[in-house]
Amino acid sequence: MGHNIFQFGALYLNGKIQHIPQTPTYNGDIPQYDGEAVISIGAAKKGKDIAWVKPDGQNLLIADRVLLTKASWDDLDRNGLVRGKQIQVDGQNFRCRLLQVGKDEGGPNEWDRILDETGKDDALWHWKGMSFWGQEVSACVASYRAVRGYYSARYWGISTAAYRYVIVGFRPALEPLPSDTPTPNIKLDDIDFQLTSLPGGEFCPILQPINKNVFKGIPVGDQVRMYTFLEDGYPIQFGKPAKDAAKLMLTDRYFGNEYLIPWTISNGIAVASRALLQTA
Repeated sequence: MGHNIFQFGALYLNGKIQHIPQTPTYNGDIPQYDGEAVISIGAAKKGKDIAWVKPDGQNLLIADRVLLTKASWDDLDRNGLVRGKQIQVDGQNFRCRLLQVGKDEGGPNEWDRILDETGKDDALWHWKGMSFWGQEVSACVASYRAVRGYYSARYWGISTAAYRYVIVGFRPALEPLPSDTPTPNIKLDDIDFQLTSLPGGEFCPILQPINKNVFKGIPVGDQVRMYTFLEDGYPIQFGKPAKDAAKLMLTDRYFGNEYLIPWTISNGIAVASRALLQTA
């Protein structure tokens, strides 16, 4: 069970950068929506980076707090942010969307799987005194949408889609997407890949095959173990500290199962299950 934190990107309203709330509760300092502005995520300025939580083994990055209140589900849908739209931040493509939180209480959903992996500490997720919109239409009432948080990390409730108030807000999630124009920079098993990393944190490698069919047929979210990082010519166990991630070399040579990297497959790319931690 674990997670990594990445810091990049910022919330914009009509092209104006918004501050990161330091007291992310209904009576705190979360930016409030005016009902009209275009909502977007773009490049950050120093000190205004969003903190994103990546659960181990899941190709999702979730804002660690609500970033905007008084924005209804309908407002977010109008901005293409419910089921998602493609954005690019710091050179990486993402799909920005709401989490799947369950159309009824207790059903399988992304948010509970995330909490199962990361834990439900409010210091990590800032759920006390603030709920957030999910994708789902309520199974009970068609005009209502699912919300989570406020009373507890796993609290599930519903609210009308047009509802604008300070107790429910926008907590974006990002799915890493492949590059539009990948540049091959490594060959493994005679397959050309582009090797990059998630922005804003420790080295978390992304493998994108130039041939889009390489991962075809692998179910979304499945984990595969393949390839090994070498440090000074010697294999390192994934998750063990490395002196300098920039000097690591990825190889298709086999040194034993304990050295194979676990990758999660989605959207035609492989993302390492967690960041490769570096020594101080």
